[in-house]
Amino acid sequence: MKKLVFLFLLIIISLISCDGRKNKGEALKLSVEKFKDTLEPIEITKYIPEVYSEIETDSILSNGFSIHLKTYANMNESVSKKYKVDTITHIDIHRDWISEVKIKKDNVLIFNEIIDKDFFIKHAKNIDKNLSESINTRIWIDEETSIEKDYINLFAGYTYPNNNESVIFKLKVDNQGHYLIEKLNSERTI
Repeated sequence: MKKLVFLFLLIIISLISCDGRKNKGEALKLSVEKFKDTLEPIEITKYIPEVYSEIETDSILSNGFSIHLKTYANMNESVSKKYKVDTITHIDIHRDWISEVKIKKDNVLIFNEIIDKDFFIKHAKNIDKNLSESINTRIWIDEETSIEKDYINLFAGYTYPNNNESVIFKLKVDNQGHYLIEKLNSERTI
């Protein structure tokens, strides 16, 4: 009988102690959420590159071509990428790049163009209509075909900051300064 009374009291005490209160983990989670709600919105803006940058290269090739590339940050054109981590909103502003390309064949200027998005939109067929949402990453010489006698190949890389995709164009310039533009690939980057 004593055991039965003791068991009965134990059951009653355990039922009374189940009052529906939150455990420590739930209480902490609720407190953190309330704290985050009281914070003012925080935005961190980052410019890439932060300041004006410029790179110049001159290349003289054995096939008579000489190439002058001047690439610089366009401080007026950019593409923004916005994302949120916890309560902080990050805004990355990727500045576009412009490349001035001068190509000579046997010391005669045959090609003198500013290579940017507008150049590809204007001169290339079947170009992505949303190229305006990309940034020029760089212009470089195709080293594998740089010794061909009658033409030179340049590559132009563009990336889309908002979806991490990139595209490469090949610009083939012949010894008269005529050029063809070909889209090589689109790929996803990290």
